[in-house]
Amino acid sequence: MLLNEIIAMATDDTKSLSSLLRKCLVLAHQIKNERLKNWANQELNGYMDSSDLPDYRVIPADAKGQFVASFGREATLPIPSLVLEKSHRHFAEKVYLFQSVSAYEALVAEAATGSISMQWQSNLVLYYRDKIPVSDGWALVRAWQEISKSTFVELLGTVRTRVLNMALEISSELGDNDENLKMLTSEKADKVEQTVTTIIYGGTNVITSGHSSVTSTINHQTVIAAGDWQHLATILQNSGVPESKVAELEQSIEADGKKTIGGRVSEWITKAAPEVLAGGVKIGAAAAQSVLTDWLKQYFGL
Repeated sequence: MLLNEIIAMATDDTKSLSSLLRKCLVLAHQIKNERLKNWANQELNGYMDSSDLPDYRVIPADAKGQFVASFGREATLPIPSLVLEKSHRHFAEKVYLFQSVSAYEALVAEAATGSISMQWQSNLVLYYRDKIPVSDGWALVRAWQEISKSTFVELLGTVRTRVLNMALEISSELGDNDENLKMLTSEKADKVEQTVTTIIYGGTNVITSGHSSVTSTINHQTVIAAGDWQHLATILQNSGVPESKVAELEQSIEADGKKTIGGRVSEWITKAAPEVLAGGVKIGAAAAQSVLTDWLKQYFGL
């Protein structure tokens, strides 16, 4: 029985996480669940974009740099994010873990120390070679962010635990007979969709697609203080809205000249809706417009 196999593998730390996720792909095909299929494939193959990353793959991490000066002097110093340009500050604040679970399994197995260094790209180091205020004559030659080995262990454990909880929940709902997985009613499929979204995607939203109308609870999970533009902008970008479109929204708000949803903002909502993602998957235009409208109402204090 497929669900029993998944449960057994998820509770056995000696079993490869990659093999477990391939079992999830088989399950996703049997129950025709695109969200589970999308998640399992991304965990197996890696993520392409930061907007698709689950929260457990975004890790807080400060930056350090190696600086050199004349007469062979060297120093390792912290690099505060505020000395970097705004678009680069995340390089001193957090690390995005894009690679496949197999890459991180290998990294954990091979790591000789308790921490793993994520090196800055050479072009970024070169760009800031003489731009970080340390002292006259000092130049940046290397920079990195350190992540503890236990963080990667925790990431892998999170994936395994989410699979286990999902399989247990689906088994309790449908039973462990494989035939039940292939003949889902619309109602059962919606419940499975909600289980996948709540457990696999961390409960941030509930979207039932392909079986009934899209239902979103994103609004209930997101609170934006009135007038907090930075928070709104961050939420929009984390939900797939490009930075350029966020800038357009700011211009639209100014053009409307009022603290409510005016004509320019309404037009922006319609244009931006196709960009909105939930758990790495695009949602329907109507649901996306509803989500964007709710966030803007919170921003305007309505």
